[in-house]
Amino acid sequence: MAGVQLSPHWAEGPQWPVVQQAAPVKAQPRPAPKTTSAEHCIVIAPDPQIGYRRYENGDLDPFHDDRAIALTLQIIRDAKPARIINLGDSFDAPEWSSKFLVAPEFVMTTQPALDRLHRYLAEQQTEAPAGTRIELLEGNHDARLGVAVTKNAMAAMRLRQANAPESWPVLSMQHLLRLDDLGVTYHDGYPAGRVKLAAGSDRITPLYAIHGERLTVSAVAKNERQSYVQGHIHRIQDHYETFELEGGPITVNAWSCGCLCRTDGAVPSVRGGADVRGRPIQRQEAWQQGCAVVTVQADGTWAKEIIHIANGRAIWRGKEYVA
Repeated sequence: MAGVQLSPHWAEGPQWPVVQQAAPVKAQPRPAPKTTSAEHCIVIAPDPQIGYRRYENGDLDPFHDDRAIALTLQIIRDAKPARIINLGDSFDAPEWSSKFLVAPEFVMTTQPALDRLHRYLAEQQTEAPAGTRIELLEGNHDARLGVAVTKNAMAAMRLRQANAPESWPVLSMQHLLRLDDLGVTYHDGYPAGRVKLAAGSDRITPLYAIHGERLTVSAVAKNERQSYVQGHIHRIQDHYETFELEGGPITVNAWSCGCLCRTDGAVPSVRGGADVRGRPIQRQEAWQQGCAVVTVQADGTWAKEIIHIANGRAIWRGKEYVA
């Protein structure tokens, strides 16, 4: 006589991390400022790469720089923007990467990263005046979860809640981050997604925000012949080009205001590495932290102010900010 005992893996639960919606945070925007001017400003918040390593003792080591994020929130409070544009790679998602080795330290870090990103967006809403439009561009890191699901579990790709055909897919960033609860608009479709910020004038072309693919803004200016602010490169860069066209010269300005992530080797990158215990080796990346404020006038003319952040300090319009 012989017997067979079945021990199916599904009886023990899924072999991949269960991802749920972010823990909800209630935001209370500040009163909208009284203004009679058609001029308005836009705060640009670049890549925070929100994510973690989880060590054997349970400690979470962040990729994002909480001090740089706190400074950006202070500037949002003072700038009183009409719009806040997040340039993408808000969510690092190392657990879902197909480019870098998924080390044990990345396992079970998706949920705390989603919770932290939701809180960051709620904090933006809290510091901004009521009615401020908050927008989130999809970056290549934000798209990692969807790419991984498509490659490995396509049946789960566009699942929605039961009897809710108009709802967001449950594994989409819109659903997981509770963006509708916050009133945040998500611009997906990386790398094609872009957002118009200013109409431009005879002085300069219209301004668009993108996450970006190219690694230098000079290449963007020369190839696109259009003004862009982009994320992706984690560097502060600023490049102008003037082209002679039949209707007269046209000036374009492509620029980047850096990043809000750590620059000391904590973020998984082509230059980074970890020791035998999974802790990152300290190595200064060729990155700069910063954010920006764009002022848009009634006729579409726009001007930018790039704010460099270093060691938890920044200066904008004569005021020092410290975190």
